[in-house]
Amino acid sequence: MSDPLDIPHMGRKLVWVLSFDGTLDELEALTPEAIAEALGLWATPDMAHVERFDMATMRDYGFARYLSEAGGFNIGDAAPRLDALTGPVLLIHAKALNDEDTRFSPEPPFQLIARFGTSHDIPPVIGIDSESAKGQLPQGKPPKSPARMSGMVATVVLIFLAFFVAAFVWIGG
Repeated sequence: MSDPLDIPHMGRKLVWVLSFDGTLDELEALTPEAIAEALGLWATPDMAHVERFDMATMRDYGFARYLSEAGGFNIGDAAPRLDALTGPVLLIHAKALNDEDTRFSPEPPFQLIARFGTSHDIPPVIGIDSESAKGQLPQGKPPKSPARMSGMVATVVLIFLAFFVAAFVWIGG
């Protein structure tokens, strides 16, 4: 693995795990600016992609399981070390960082535990155009057949003729 302090290309799905020497309330009270300063970042992280929680809440499910199963990260053989963590933890996902940031330099009360990425890059699904997929996915409305179009025209003509005849009968009567 490359240096976990480096912030590589932003297109990859990565997460940095940092421990916090304090209480969860103190961690939650930190502003994005204070977090950026403590981690040595140029810009404030997008807090929608930052997680803060106490490891005591993860005991039943397991922190390693949370990262590997729920997050899809490849944690390798770090499971015992992750499950042994105590106290507040800060997770920073790559989407929280901007392109200007190239390296973390955490200062106390933060300490970098590890960086994890996905086990492989999964390309996005563009579309399924195979023969086996036809009829399984929404296909939209089929084009109107010539016979149906002829029937619709004939119906409109008959309705017009009915009104025309009714008008002559009314005028003549």
